Formats: sequence, C-alpha cells, structure tokens
Amino acid sequence: MMSARKEGTIGSIFATSFKGELPARFAQLKKDISPSDPSVMHDAWQRLERAFQEEAPIIKSMGSKIIPQVNFKDIVDGNFPSDMKDEIKKRGCVVIRGVVSEDVANSYKQQVLDYIAAHPGEIPGFPDNDPQVWELYWSKAQVEARSNPNFLQATTALNRLWYAEEDSKVDLETNLTYCDRLRIRKPGDESFKLREHLDGGSVERWEDDNYRKCFSEILAGEWEKHDSYNVTHRLDAKMQLYDAPGGCEMFRTFQGWLSLSNAKSGCGSIRFCPLVKETTSAIIMRPLLQDLLETPSLGGAYPGTQIDIDPVLLPQITDICVPVPDIHPGDAVFWHCDLVHAVDLKCEQPTDSSVFYIPATPLCNINTSYINKQRETFRLGLTPPDFPGNNAEKNFTDRATPSDLSELGRLGMGFERLEPKHKLTKGAQAAIEEHNRTLGLN
Repeated sequence: MMSARKEGTIGSIFATSFKGELPARFAQLKKDISPSDPSVMHDAWQRLERAFQEEAPIIKSMGSKIIPQVNFKDIVDGNFPSDMKDEIKKRGCVVIRGVVSEDVANSYKQQVLDYIAAHPGEIPGFPDNDPQVWELYWSKAQVEARSNPNFLQATTALNRLWYAEEDSKVDLETNLTYCDRLRIRKPGDESFKLREHLDGGSVERWEDDNYRKCFSEILAGEWEKHDSYNVTHRLDAKMQLYDAPGGCEMFRTFQGWLSLSNAKSGCGSIRFCPLVKETTSAIIMRPLLQDLLETPSLGGAYPGTQIDIDPVLLPQITDICVPVPDIHPGDAVFWHCDLVHAVDLKCEQPTDSSVFYIPATPLCNINTSYINKQRETFRLGLTPPDFPGNNAEKNFTDRATPSDLSELGRLGMGFERLEPKHKLTKGAQAAIEEHNRTLGLN
C-alpha cells in the first residue's frame, strides 16, 4: 500500500504556514546557479523592469478585459481560434465560456451539495470551523465533470499551446485526469483569501536540476529568450521534494476550474497577473540580485508551500493583478502553471462562488506514474496521492467507483488502453507505449 501524506486541508500549503528562514545551503545554491559576472543579472533586471513599465499601464487600464475570453463553440477540433492563440500565450490565462451548459453545471453543484449534506461532520475542509474548500474528490459529479467531452476538448486546446521536440516523451493530444478538490465559497467569506502566489513547486524551481533547466535562459540573464510553453524539461522536473500535503507531483500545463455558479468580477473569485513570461522571469531572477544573493532567501519560496509573491520585493507583479471578468455556471477558467494568481479578499456577492478544480494534464511519463497511483486510490476511495491523507470518503457508499466512469473517464483514469487516434511524434508514441505498459494495459 502506498504511503499517504499527512492529514490536512488546502491551508497546509499556504506560504504563511512556513516559519523561519531557509537553510544556509540555499545561499550557496544561488551562487552556483548565478552568472559569474553580476552585471549580467543586473542588466537583465533593468530590461525586465522596462518591459513591466510598458505593459503595466495597458493591464491596469483594461482591468479584467485584458484576460482573453473564448466561446467554447469557437474551439474547433481541439484548437483555439488562430487569432486568439498568441494573446492567450502572452497572458497565460483564458476564460472559456459555456464549456458545459448552465443546467449541467447547476446539476453538478446540487449533486455535490447533496453529497456533503449526506455526511455531516465527516468531511474536512478549510477553514475547519466553516469549510469553503472541501477535501472531496470522489463525488459522482466531480468524476463526471472531469471526463466531460467538452472539458476534454478545452484541455486539448490548452495542451496544444505547448511545444514539444520530436523525441520528447509527451502526447499533447491526450489529456489524463487529475482529481482535485472543490470550492463552495459562501457570501461574506473572508477566510479563503490568498494574496499573489504561485503553485506547482516552490524552492524546487531553483533546487531541482531539471526544473531549473526550464528557466535556463532566465538564469543566464537572457529572459527574453525564455519560452513558457516549451515542454522539454517539464517532463523530468521534480516539483515536489518535501512531501507537502497538497504539493503537486503531476505536470499541469494549465491549472483550472469549472464554475458551478455566478461569480461577479472582483467579488470572491480568482485574480491573475496576466504576463506570464515577465512574471516568471522576475520570480526566478529576484533572489539572485545583489541585495539577496548572499542570503538564503528565495524571495517568498519555502519548502513544501506555495511561492508567496512579496509586494515589497516584487511590486511589478502585484501591481498588475486583475480580477477575472464575470463568470457564469458552465464557464471554465484556466491559467498557466507558472502564472501568478490570487483570490479575492472577500466573497462580496449575495450568492456563493463555487467551482470544481480541474487542470489540463497531458500524457507524459511523470503523469502516467501519478495516474498509476491515483487509480488505486480511486478504487479504494482514498484521497488522491497529491493531497492530505484524510481518506474521508473511504467508507462513503455513495461515492463514485470505477463502474461510474464513462469511456472517456476510463481512458483518462488509466482503466482503458490508449489507442492513438492521431499522427504521433516519435516521443508521443513512446509515451503512449510506456503509459499502457506501466498501467498493465498491454
């Protein structure tokens, strides 16, 4: 039986949960990975600041309108409209309208509310005294939503924004299923507020050799050459070195959620800093500037937590954070795995703000390895491997089981052999073969 992570909630990975300073070894690490000539990083930072100065007025003047919006019906054969792709890639986020119908979204929500009501006092959540984010993974509604054909069409379009070499072991045409939580944020709530932060690994971005390679141009002082959509080194990056309860091991091209409610802009939903290459560059470079270089500080990154974006150290980023536009049931919101985001301080609307968290996760070896473990937790009703080991649903007779999966659900969850329906690169073919072999589907 696989080892479970410690019990907890989504609050377990908030950066505020870490106390103290980083070990001294991080000071040496920073020296080892910095350019030998300090002027290289200094000059790069000056150029980066000018880029922010050019973009910030545009973002501030447009507000939520800066975030690209696409109607689901305009995603044809798993592709965004050609005139939208570059803007989505630049901003690192997108709102997709009408991924499922309002009736379907409302049905998902009601099923979950009934599921919660059937198990009073049995389900952990954050905060403990009045949960807004529930430690639930296996409600039938969540399981169905993750394999909804429209949702998979949307995630395919997102994965296709990324670039892979011919030999890279990844199939960007196939999306696997990552099982995450849900949020039902009540009117007036001020507990589930998060200032600007970054998920998907924290100190690992500098510490892990392969993860660091994703940012090699930035570390060389050539941030302009950084490609936020090059998948190459993501495929071997270790995003979770500290067994955090909630740290993600699976490679998500885009984090995302499906809305189950109306959410008025700025009143209890998500916020983005919509400039992915520049914000990534600033986060990676800032600890290597002269004022921090001799210290262990990684500018808000701590083991086993999110990266907290300090408004004193990185005002360029926090100054451009804008709310998503008004959201309706059935809309989906996605953001690049390197995009800084936040949560509105208060749910200032008369109704709840509710979502299923569901990301885009292409087929590759690290994701196959995770699916192999996740599949077993699903069979047993245990918490998925990435999350706090509460196992609250283990004895729920009304939870979803493998028999509830659709054909698409069985494929995404690793219960069915993958047979490619498109032309494959050499690397994609190898990834599919390894996927089937690892999961015993030959």
